[in-house]
This record gives sequence, C-alpha cells and structure tokens, in this order.
Amino acid sequence: MEMFRLPFTSWRSKPGLGDPAHGYFARLVAEGQHVSARVYANELEINGRNIVMQELLDELLKLPLSEEYKESLIRWTPILDDGFQRLAGETLRKRQMSFYNRRFCRACLAESAHHRVWWDIVDFHICPFHAEPIDDRSAAGDQIKWWFPSFETDPDGEPLGRPASLLLEPADFEWYVLSRFGCVESYARPLLDGAPLHEVIDVCGAVGRLLANPWMRSAPAIGREDCRTGFLALSGSLSDLETSFVMWLESNVVQQVRNRGIYNGYGWFMPRGERNFLEAALWPDIDVAVRRAFAKTGRIGRQSAGVDQLPHREITIKEAAAAIGVDVRGLRSISQQAGITVRSSDPAMRAFLTDDQVVRLHAMAKDMINVKKAATRLGCSQACVRDFVSMGVINGFSRTRIFGYEGHGLAHLGSEVDALVRRILAVPSTDTRGQHHGISYLSKALGKSVAEIVQSVLQGKMTVARLDRRRKGIGSWRFEAVAYKKAYRQRVREKEVRAVEAAAVMQMQLDAIQVFVRAGVIKSRVGRDGQTYLDRASFEVFSSTYVNAKVYQDRLACKDRELASRLEELGIRRIHGKLRARNKIYLVERKSLEKAIGKLDDGGSDPPLWSAFRNAMASVCASFVIPPSSGGKVVKAYTATRSTYVELHVEGEELLIRKTFRALPAPREWKVFVANQRQIREEWSSFTWSKKTARNSVTAQFRIRSERDVAAAAAALQRLYIHFRNPRKLPKS
Repeated sequence: MEMFRLPFTSWRSKPGLGDPAHGYFARLVAEGQHVSARVYANELEINGRNIVMQELLDELLKLPLSEEYKESLIRWTPILDDGFQRLAGETLRKRQMSFYNRRFCRACLAESAHHRVWWDIVDFHICPFHAEPIDDRSAAGDQIKWWFPSFETDPDGEPLGRPASLLLEPADFEWYVLSRFGCVESYARPLLDGAPLHEVIDVCGAVGRLLANPWMRSAPAIGREDCRTGFLALSGSLSDLETSFVMWLESNVVQQVRNRGIYNGYGWFMPRGERNFLEAALWPDIDVAVRRAFAKTGRIGRQSAGVDQLPHREITIKEAAAAIGVDVRGLRSISQQAGITVRSSDPAMRAFLTDDQVVRLHAMAKDMINVKKAATRLGCSQACVRDFVSMGVINGFSRTRIFGYEGHGLAHLGSEVDALVRRILAVPSTDTRGQHHGISYLSKALGKSVAEIVQSVLQGKMTVARLDRRRKGIGSWRFEAVAYKKAYRQRVREKEVRAVEAAAVMQMQLDAIQVFVRAGVIKSRVGRDGQTYLDRASFEVFSSTYVNAKVYQDRLACKDRELASRLEELGIRRIHGKLRARNKIYLVERKSLEKAIGKLDDGGSDPPLWSAFRNAMASVCASFVIPPSSGGKVVKAYTATRSTYVELHVEGEELLIRKTFRALPAPREWKVFVANQRQIREEWSSFTWSKKTARNSVTAQFRIRSERDVAAAAAALQRLYIHFRNPRKLPKS
C-alpha cells in the first residue's frame, strides 16, 4: 500500500487574510529553504509553469491544518470554472486576473508578509488601506514572478515591506471590490450592487475610458485610472451618472457632431457598449442615462422614443410632411429655400425640426400657390411671374412637388403675391387725358420686360396715367403714350450690337440672348438713344468661345430629344444649361465641339458677296438681321420685329434671295402682300416672280452676281420692310 505523502515538511506559517493557494504555497517553499515555487511544484508532479489553482489547493489541503485555515484557503483561492474565476462568492473574468507576475502593496507586506488575492485583479491599482500604489517590481526595477518564495525580500535581498500609516479610502473602486469580498464595510451603490463583480469591472472600465478621454471614433488605449473614473460616475444615482455624461459631452464633443445623432456623439462607446454589454444587468440603466444626457445636448434619434423623461423629441421632415399630406422631398426643398433648415448632405444639418419650425413650415406649405394662380392674381403672364422671382420682388420655391409638373414645380406664397397686388393697386395715377398704352405694349416699345417696368413704377421712377378697373393687377395700369414715346432709331454704333443681331449670329432665339444678358454672361451698354445694346467686345468673346450645338445636329447625327444625351456621350459639357429660356439652351465650347466633329464652318465657304450684301443691309436697312456667315445652310433673314423674312441661298459664288408669300401659315403677311401687291411688284421689278397673279402663294427671287446687284437687292428689301415696319398696323388674322 502506497504511503500518504505530505507536500511540505514544515507549515509553521499559516494562511493570512486574503491569502490564496499560490501565495501560501510560495511561502511554504521559502520555509523549506527552496528557491523556486515553480521547480518545487514540478517535483510534486503538478504544473509549475502555468498555475492551476485547483492543483495547488488540493496539495495544500493535504496538510494537517485546522478547518479554519483550510476554509480560508478555499475562500481566497480563485478557481476557474466555466470561463469565470470563482473567488469569495464573486465571479471575475479570466482576463480580469493575472497571476504570472507578483503584485503587492509594500505597506501591507510590512504589516504581514503574505499575499492578498485582490492584488491579482488587473484593475486593482491602489491599496484602499494605505492609499499606496500596487507595485510589481523590485528595488532594482525588475518584475517579481509568482514563484519567488519570499514575501519579505526581493531577489536582490532588498526588503519588500515599507511601513505606512493607515489612510482609508472607502469611496474608491478598490474599497468597493473588497467590500464585495466581505473584507471591509460596504456602502450602498444602487447602480452597481445588483450586478456581478465581473460586469461591474467591465462597465466601470468602459465608462471610465469614455469619461477620461476626448471624443474618439476608435476606442482609446486602456488607462490605469479607467475603472476608478467609471466607478466614481456609477457610484451615485442614475441622475448623477446622467450629469457626468452631460459634462463630458459639453466639454469634449462639438455641437455639429452632437447634431449627427447619438451614435456619432459618443464615438466608439455606443457600438461597443451595445455589442459587449447588451445582456449585462448594468446596461439598461447606463443606456437610459446615456440617451437622456444626449437628448439635453444633441439631437436624439427616433430609436430613443421609448426612453422615459427625455427633455424633447424633435420631429423629422418626413413626419412633418406626413402630417399635412405633402411629398417629403418637396417639403424638404421648401424648408431649405426658406432658410428653416440647411441644404447639406450631412443628415445632422437637416434631419430634425423643432415644434416652431414645423408650425412655420406647415403654414408656408398651406399658403403655396402655383405659378398659374400667381399670374392670374397679378394680371400678368407666367413668364413675368418668373421675372419677379429672379428680380427678388417675390420669392419662388422650386421642386416643391405640391402642384406636380405644373409650372415645373414652381410655387409662391399666396400671401406674398396678395401683398404685391395691394401695392400695385395702391400706386397713385396722374389721371392725364390723351392716348394711353398698356404695360405689354410699353414693354415692347421700351425694350424692357414687364417685371422691370413694374419695379420702376414701384420705385417711383415711372408714373401710371390711370387705372383700368376692368382689368386685374398689373393689367389695369395705363401709361401716357407721349411720356414714353420710343425715340427715333439711330444707327447702331461700332461698340454696340443689337440683341436680334446677336441671336442671328448665334442662331438662337432672341429670348436666349436676353437670358445671357440678364445673367451677366454677355455685358450690355446703354446707347445714345437710351436703348440697351450688347457690348460688342463682350459679345465677340462670347461668340468666338461658344457655339449653339443645336445648329450642328446633322453632324452630331441626332434629333432634338437626343441632343443632350449625344453631347454627354461625346464628353461635351453644356454651358449655362441651367439658365431658363423658352427652349432648352445647348451652348457648348467651340473647341470641345470641333474636337468631336471636326472644324466648324464659320463662313470660310461663303463667297465675298455675302459680306458685301450684309454690310449693305446694315447701312440701308438694319432691321433685317443677317448673320456673319451662312453656316452652309439656308438663312432666314427676319426683320427685328419678326413680321416678315426672306431666304438667303449660297450657290457657288452667287447669292439667291427668295421670298414666298403664302396664305397659310402666314395669313397676316399674306393680307399685307395682297393689299400692296401692285406696289410691291413694281418695287421688285428686278425680281423673278413665279406667278403673274397671286393665288394662295407666290414666290419672287433675285440672283446676286455682282456689287451692283447687291445695292439693288438692299434697296428692294428696304422697300419691303416699309410695308411691315409697324406690326401693330398689320391686319388681324
């Protein structure tokens, strides 16, 4: 029969308070004059390299110690069970304790030279009895391993103990840990007492790491004071914890980041907390405190709606739109254009509204009217309403989606339009007698838009003769004919260009050129006759840099509706495409278009007679607008009033002028021709006529072969212009 073997021959030293198996084992090794507890453990055929507490405890329980000492060893020896260290009725995570290097309080060792198991807790840094830091190095600065047997001297023979007076710290984290072990008096910690010790350490460390550092997107390095900082925040009530979070947010997180929501406001803390502590007993209280604190300083999201006692719940733009049944994108556009919210890709800048903002936004949405109703109330065209918006007379809101596609989504405040109507009707009149003109005629006569005239009247620069109460709004204004009679047209000076001439050069609609002038793309100047002209130098730079891509559709091999996509396909960027004209603007850089389709024809193929005829017309009858080049196409030369036109054909070195008078689709022009047919035929005796008697249509043409023919053609067109120079006197169809 095998003899029962005792692990030690001497056990005069007895286990002290908090003395675990590995600490007592090392002391008995020293008592037996051995130099290494690890070597001695190997001799006992137990694991000396990696401590297995159960093996050490089992060996020590073989000693003939009293039951009191054996119970003390069992109580203070941490035993690994199901992933947790079981110690004195509490649980700690495996990573929360470290046994390899010895840690100690020198003042405690001076009182009693034995190990205390709480020194092995990684986050235990200050002795709660002496307020001394927990040490792990010898006097020479070397770490002391667990197997060194002596607790009185270090490996160099220097004493480990250093007496110090008692300085109890019952408010610290380390005192609370000992109170959980039952070693010291405990104080109520309502947030912590119900949670297991391993959760307390984890949560105190996480909260302390947040409060001890500035805002970070990634978790900062673990600090020595994290648990103590977190414990101080968690040791009070829920409101105390909330206050700690509020102070940290206001000190470390800028308002812009707080406006981006709770998950941005707390940086790394919220995602990690929900990932690691979602099932922890402490987390529900912490989560409530975190959200309440954030609601006081930042913008809290909808996920926090279930948290009680939040100081406010802001409203999203989506909820505000649903409350009155409008499109959320339209309401967001109104909010941004009205300055209620900021237009930004950052959700924090536009996601939430206050109650006052919602009330204001709802009132604006209900007050909106479309551009058609605004034009009816003002007594003008829809184009005039848009001019008012561009001039800042009234506000316009685009992309509202309230009225569908009507007016391209443009909307106005009905109250603002009504206020303008009241100002219009309140304008004083001079009540003069004589001939009067309406605002539409005056707009054409002066070359100003209706909106510009309205602005001049409201500013006192123009006067109204009388009000026609039968008409609405602006349409009721009547102006004295003599006061605003158009000045005699003078010849355009060298530095000036007429808008109609510019339109012919660019082969664009006249309103497109006017849009460029209003936008400042082409500079303008006032002539000696008081009329506004284009600055020639500015226009020449414009025309030499840009071209109308629509003119070259045949070379681009596309139709009208395919032009935009074709330009994009070729990598040609549209210039000023967002400017609003009657038709879409397809202005592109000349270089970009030439790179895609080759050299553009800028008059290089035109005969010299083209320039001679153009110069002659500018001198004899400037009303006919003739472009600098034909562009290889048939050119329609209109008068400035667009009351009639002739066709210009380039045929080799010759020019052919052709004019067709038709009953349809130009009945007004036809009536003028029929009424003056004999005189026109006499004046155009050099022209070849297709018929001797006009019936429904007739064509006249003249071929220019020499400079002499140029003068004859210019004189003939001047006489034709006289018959059509006043479009108001043309017969009504």
